[in-house]
Amino acid sequence: MNFGKARRAGTPELTAAQVAEYLWKHPDFFQDQLDLLETMRVPHPCGEAVSLVARQIDLLRGQSRKQQGQLNDILKVARENDALFARFHRLTLSLLDAASVDDMLAGLKWNLHEGFQADFVAVRVFRSVSHPAVGDLHAMPEPAVAILLEPLLASCAPRCGVPPELLLEFLFGLDAPDAASCALVPLCHAGLKGLLAIGSRDGERFRPDMGNLFLVQMGEIVAARLVALIDLEP
Repeated sequence: MNFGKARRAGTPELTAAQVAEYLWKHPDFFQDQLDLLETMRVPHPCGEAVSLVARQIDLLRGQSRKQQGQLNDILKVARENDALFARFHRLTLSLLDAASVDDMLAGLKWNLHEGFQADFVAVRVFRSVSHPAVGDLHAMPEPAVAILLEPLLASCAPRCGVPPELLLEFLFGLDAPDAASCALVPLCHAGLKGLLAIGSRDGERFRPDMGNLFLVQMGEIVAARLVALIDLEP
């Protein structure tokens, strides 16, 4: 098939779809038809006629801008992840440096407030403890709250969103009405059963569809340090 030659008498006229299909299958067609390429005109969005080469250049520039935008988005996410890794590293060091339960809880809450924009933080352990300085760490939930906690603790998987009001009151007390969203992180390690709750006044801060890798890792390190610092009753 040669589009450079005039159509012979009696030959069926090619449709636009056939021409497009041929050019799709032979993308190097114009390499041997430079004269034809230079004389072709393609309508431009502004209404003027431009050469096919100019039109291709415009398309390439558009693709380049799109790819540059995608690259910028990737770089932005990478920078955000680097910052998140750095904050998580500081949190981990603070927990490891703590010599007591009080120090650990203070360091945890400070890092979550300063590094993770947490407005409310609560840690609860659902077993009797003999440590004298635990404060409000140990709290046995009422039956209605225990029912809400059961599937969460059984899965040992973090959950984000807006918990039932009864659970918010158990975790945050008087601050419960201000917690528009929160992350609930089970603490499961060496027989320990507990919960780390991180609340925010921003309803979009902790969404059900957000990733939870850092929350899982945070729960593991917090649970491990609690086990090391608290004397659990048999």
